[in-house]
Amino acid sequence: VLQATRALPPRPYTDILVQNFFDRVNYHYGILHQPSFVTAYTEWWSQRREPRYSRSISGIAMACLLLRICANSTQFISSTTKFQLESDLGDSVESISRDYHAAADILSDVLPAGAGGLVNAQQLFLGATWLKAEAEFVKAWHQLAACVRQGQEIGIHLDDLPGGMTVFERDLRRRLWCAAYTWDKFMAVTFHRPPIIQPGDSVQPPNQSLDNSATNPEIPSPSAAKVFENQLARYLVESAPATNTHVDMLAFAERWMLSLPPVFRVADPDRQWDAEYPWLAFQRLQLHSVGYMTQLILLRPHIVSQVNATHDEQPETDRSRSVHHAVDISLKAMAVSKEFFDLCFPEAAKYFMVSFCPFDNAALLCSLLLHDTEGNKVPRRLEVVAAIGTALYVSRCLRGYTKMSDVTWSILTALISHINFQPAEKDVLDEAARSGKTRINSVNTTQVEPETSSSENLNFMPNGQPSTSGQFDLLDAYLAMENGIQGIDLGILDGLWDWQSLQLDFVGDSLD
Repeated sequence: VLQATRALPPRPYTDILVQNFFDRVNYHYGILHQPSFVTAYTEWWSQRREPRYSRSISGIAMACLLLRICANSTQFISSTTKFQLESDLGDSVESISRDYHAAADILSDVLPAGAGGLVNAQQLFLGATWLKAEAEFVKAWHQLAACVRQGQEIGIHLDDLPGGMTVFERDLRRRLWCAAYTWDKFMAVTFHRPPIIQPGDSVQPPNQSLDNSATNPEIPSPSAAKVFENQLARYLVESAPATNTHVDMLAFAERWMLSLPPVFRVADPDRQWDAEYPWLAFQRLQLHSVGYMTQLILLRPHIVSQVNATHDEQPETDRSRSVHHAVDISLKAMAVSKEFFDLCFPEAAKYFMVSFCPFDNAALLCSLLLHDTEGNKVPRRLEVVAAIGTALYVSRCLRGYTKMSDVTWSILTALISHINFQPAEKDVLDEAARSGKTRINSVNTTQVEPETSSSENLNFMPNGQPSTSGQFDLLDAYLAMENGIQGIDLGILDGLWDWQSLQLDFVGDSLD
């Protein structure tokens, strides 16, 4: 225990990492209240050398939380801070981050179930967020479950106010539960994990006024975004009438997006405070991503099979309307994903949605194009091709920054290799994949015959450098597979990402 506690860096570096955490990380989930934490942090430093305190449950839990904060903080630091830490501490920030996380695991294992109170639950949650940023999704889910069970042990799910607990303390518990509930439901629908928190709890949302700016009360609290997400999740999972169709659910998701406050709204958001409060732009794009991806999750089971549905299976007008709607939402989602990437890269590249949303969206668009065997059923086709290229650009840029990017890159290039693009479409795809930008209006797409594959024009290399040979090495490897795309390695997404929802059984011999 003592050795694990000593993994914390000297006070000046811990101060840097704690401040960086609140500047760059805490607003991802909003579980910690900075003023109250700083008070506890100062007290821990003043008592940490006292044997009785350092060996106490509260002392160990606080040390564990500090290690989690340092581990998370090192995942999202500026290049200047990164250089300073690596120079002064003598190791890479990646290695330092792993050491902090491992030391926190040692201390966490010492704490008995139910002990350590809210601080223990908070450190377990931050252990899960660290794993998620490292693309250890199954481990993250189990760690989230441990956080939830700890929360239940101390009665957070009851939302009561037992003797001795202040309203403020209950609000801190609500912050954690709000974030844990929202993440749990997201994992359930995105990665097909069984829900950890069962429906029916009565925990109220946290009081957002605790973090409000005294000078600009119009600015939402840093915890507000998670509250908005929680409202969406609770309605779709618990509150929606049992008779609701996916159309009703889609309508609610659209209303939810329209209800966001001015600084977060979709159309013409109020950006006047973005420079002073950098988290506003992050949370705005986070909320927009959640809204659009939720709609795509609701649409996905109904849309792919409709591209080539016969008139007997579905009237032409209904089929066309459904496909148009899905493409419209998907293109909006991709535009937001690209903007989110531009905002986050490279310092916040490990934030999950930065890499997953464009990939998941592009995989759906690839599926639509693969099902459109006649080449005329998917509307705004050139924009769809550009969006796929944009996702490929994002995946390429993220290679070397996130563990998931190699997998998403490989899957997308394999899917793209089986799509019949027109020459003009291949130009658009190549430009978007190279630069993340397109000039669609300048491309003439009339009277062009489709080609057999996209490989000839994808003349860029995985590291982003132009290929001197005019061919794309990784894609060539996929094209050489004997059985089409059955050999795709889903890697860290295997068993999590819903590959089967793309309904690509007709491509190659097998997708299993």
